[in-house]
This record gives sequence, C-alpha cells and structure tokens, in this order.
Amino acid sequence: MASFWRKARVLWAVSLASTLEYRAETLIWMLSGTLNLVMMLVWMTQAQGAPGGQIGGYTPQAFAGYFLSTWLVSQLLVVWVGWELDYKIRQGTLSPELLRPLDPLWRDFAAHLTDKAFRLPIMLVLLLVFAALTGAHFTERLWAYPAVLTLALLGLCVRFLWEYTLGLLAFWTESSSSFSEVMWLFYAAFGGMFAPLSFYPQAVQDVARWTPFPYMLGLPAALLAGKASAAEALHGAGVLLGWLAALWLLRRWVWARGLAKYGAVGA
Repeated sequence: MASFWRKARVLWAVSLASTLEYRAETLIWMLSGTLNLVMMLVWMTQAQGAPGGQIGGYTPQAFAGYFLSTWLVSQLLVVWVGWELDYKIRQGTLSPELLRPLDPLWRDFAAHLTDKAFRLPIMLVLLLVFAALTGAHFTERLWAYPAVLTLALLGLCVRFLWEYTLGLLAFWTESSSSFSEVMWLFYAAFGGMFAPLSFYPQAVQDVARWTPFPYMLGLPAALLAGKASAAEALHGAGVLLGWLAALWLLRRWVWARGLAKYGAVGA
C-alpha cells in the first residue's frame, strides 16, 4: 500500500504540473463547450412562449438549471485519451511507455483527474454567474451535491474506460478516433445534452436506460435541477458501477491482444 500511495502522489504531482503548464489551453477547451448553453437558450425561449410558461413541467428557470447542470457535469466528463492512444499507437510513441513499471493507463487517468481538479473551481464560478443571469433554479437538498460529484466521478471513470478501449482499436485500424466521434453522438443524445430524457419517445427512453449515458450526465444534472430523487441516484450509481466493471474487463482483454499484435510488428 505504501508503494501504491507513493506512486499515486508522484503521478498526481507530475500530472498537476502538466495541467498548470497548459492552463490557457484548458480554459479555451472549457469555453468551447457551449452546446449545452445553446440548447438552454432554445428551450428557455420555447417555454416562455408555451401555454402556462412551461414545457413538460420545466419553466424557463428550470430549463436554465438543468442545462447549466449538464454543462457543468459534461465539463467534468471531458476525456481525450482515445485520441492520444490513436496517435501513440500509429506513431510508435507508445513503446517507451511500455518500458515503465506501471500500466500507461494510470498515467493517463491521473492527467484526467488533475484536469478536473483544475476545471471545477472555475466552472463553479461561471455556473454562479450564468445562474444569476438566467435565474436558474437549483435544488435545495444538500445531499444532492455530493451525490452529483459521486455520479460525475463514476461517469468519468466509465467514459475514460470506453474511450481508452476505443483508442486501442488503433492496433487494428488506421484511425480509431472516428469510433469515439460516433460514441459521442450517443453519449450526447442519450445523456440528455439536447433535452431531458423524459422528453424523448418512450421507446428511446427504454433503449437509453440500457446504456450508461443517462446516469453519467442526465441524472446528475437532474439532481442539481431538483428533478431526480435519492432512489434514482442510488440506482444510477449501481448501474455505473456495473458498467465500470464490464468496461474494465473489456479494456484488459483488448489491451492484451493489442499488445501482442503491436509487438509482433517490431514496435
């Protein structure tokens, strides 16, 4: 355990130093993720013109709270490891990392964690500013806030593993980034980035609930907006833990076979 924590501290320190070195680039990435804010304006406008000033139980202020929440959570779920793996495998720069006495996955994961630690305080300030401008409503249930962070952390782990696994497909393809782009469309649609999942046709909702997407993005956003219960949060955490275990095993299987192919061609 002592060795584990020593390695963890070193990984955290190195990753934090790298994140701070590229802090301006991180800020640009944060500000470029505005799809949620665009959808917020669209739905707020629709609600203002609807009979009773609401759609599906959402007032303009409730839509503001929901979409600002999806914006916050989506920033905590940003993952780029698939693109990095695609480059490393195709260019052969993965080889030096294989000589280190630690699975390269952990170095990449540490980089993602430090990035989120850097983003979160800035995102919270921006969230308060946008909430004041839009009159957004957030839940007054204090237990919901640690629940949101827990679901966001589980969601980050799930997304990291599926992006990592997709990135490993570069062992067999010319580029694996297209797989990540297709997966992002399902993540955005089923996760509730375009609209709350309850607005979708029932058949689409039924399909979405078999995926991790609603529980890693839409559910924490609904909790912040006061539109989800504690029971739903517990169920979502259980679903994400199940997906986490399945993706961990899948990633190990793909990694082992990918390395065998990578070594066979002299990398």
